[in-house]
Amino acid sequence: MFGVKEHNGIFTPDLIDDSLTDTLLKTFWKQVRSKDSISLGLLSNNDVKVIKYGKNNIILFNIPRVPISDRPVYVGRDPMTGSYRRGHEGDYRCTPSEVRQMFADANIEVPADSRLLENFGMDDIDIDTINQYRQRMAVANPDHVWLSLDNKQLLQKLGGYRVDRRTKKEGLTVAGLLMFGKWSSIRDVDGMPNYGVDYREYTAYSERWSHRIFSDGSWEANLFQFFYRVLPRLHNVIDTPFRLEGSTRIDQKPAHKSIREALVNCIIHTTYGSIARIVVNCYPNEIVFSNPGTMLVSQRQFFTGGQSVCRNQSLQVMFSLLGVGDQAGSGGDVILHGWQEENLRTPYIIESDRPDKVELFMPLESIFSKKIKNELTERFGEGINNLDHNSLTILATAVSEDVTNERLQYIIDAHRADITLLLRELCRNGYLEAYGIGRGTHYKLARFDKAKDKAKDKAKDKAKDKVKDKVKDKAGARRKKEIAIKELSLYCGTWRKSSEMARHVGEEFQYISRRIIPEMLRRGILVREYPDIPTHPAQRYKIKPNGEI
Repeated sequence: MFGVKEHNGIFTPDLIDDSLTDTLLKTFWKQVRSKDSISLGLLSNNDVKVIKYGKNNIILFNIPRVPISDRPVYVGRDPMTGSYRRGHEGDYRCTPSEVRQMFADANIEVPADSRLLENFGMDDIDIDTINQYRQRMAVANPDHVWLSLDNKQLLQKLGGYRVDRRTKKEGLTVAGLLMFGKWSSIRDVDGMPNYGVDYREYTAYSERWSHRIFSDGSWEANLFQFFYRVLPRLHNVIDTPFRLEGSTRIDQKPAHKSIREALVNCIIHTTYGSIARIVVNCYPNEIVFSNPGTMLVSQRQFFTGGQSVCRNQSLQVMFSLLGVGDQAGSGGDVILHGWQEENLRTPYIIESDRPDKVELFMPLESIFSKKIKNELTERFGEGINNLDHNSLTILATAVSEDVTNERLQYIIDAHRADITLLLRELCRNGYLEAYGIGRGTHYKLARFDKAKDKAKDKAKDKAKDKVKDKVKDKAGARRKKEIAIKELSLYCGTWRKSSEMARHVGEEFQYISRRIIPEMLRRGILVREYPDIPTHPAQRYKIKPNGEI
């Protein structure tokens, strides 16, 4: 953005007139389209807009996310010195190792886990692990033709063992070693010496874990063994009431599938490089999945699902044949669905760098827990009970985190524009405060004193509005009744049933039979065809002579 300056958190217009705007745009487009300036020109004319603000101009730039296949985008001709990434405090130059990782991720035709490890063979495979894998694969895919293959052939099909066609060298791949390898082989200096897996459970009010599963050398801590040791403990955090469907016992909920998908995602999207430590922390109020690396799709694409870009495709295949993991997309939509079914707070992702790390947070607190309701009521008063569901969901989320429009798109079922209107309304009524500009705007709960004052003012206004509405409603009801009576006075020149009368004026049968006809009879406008039997099943009505109004 050009045309806005900031000082001590206060934003003011910078003096950019039309002449300077033209100069800046010409310089910008000239550099963007020059290979000497930047390796890839991403922006189109639609990504640059000029907005008038008084006598000044503000130039807005929409910077699209670079597809993984086009990374890195760098300044000048040398990617090792011209690649930058956005950090919390600004842009910083990437290290050579970060640049090499981006090039590796961009080469999606050669997945990272397909790399052949020379001098690693079948002796480095844990036989118990591959036998257990076969058993679980047979349950998920009982007729699969690969089940009849020997271990080496099965590993080749799975992408765990490879023969290099050019050099004729053969051996385990990174995926094969990680999924089925012995602990000592995985940690070999020529293997993955910095590999590690760690699962920790914590109880309430305790900073130290109460249970731990980690790669301490006492067990074959490959990915298969880690997954099936950790998954049952994670599933235990979701209550599962006993139920039957026919004669089949159903002992899992969609939330269990969410947990399973999250654990698989953590494993198959890890960058197994210099630091390859997967950590899963299970707290009383949330589960946190942490893995080294960067996201290959945007968070929006991840949670929407349907777009699969996997860093370790062989590992993905291995898990999918066990009936876990989703090759059709990112799996983020599955994670969201299960959590929404349980009315739990929406999962979210935090990405950090130096070192690169992705953390998926899956809260175990209800979006409308008693604690959250009490806090909102104490801050805003009983008036929050009159808010609509989406507004209350926004406030409940804002109790524990500042919210943005983009974040809320994963939480409530509403379009970006509708969310913007909701946020503005909540700010106007004193529930939220906004800070930031444009799409970078964040919202937090209003200060306690300000919220109280706004709530009182709103309550007074609402009380006044209710009185006005009652007056309006009474006047409207009277007008509606008189219009119906006048129309029926003209219509009932001959005998008419009450149902015919209702259809004629376009009103509900109950309204005409219980409100309008009795009133017209009371006023002497109508007469009954069977006056001695008011409830006669064939009862009809006609205008009384000289009874028109």
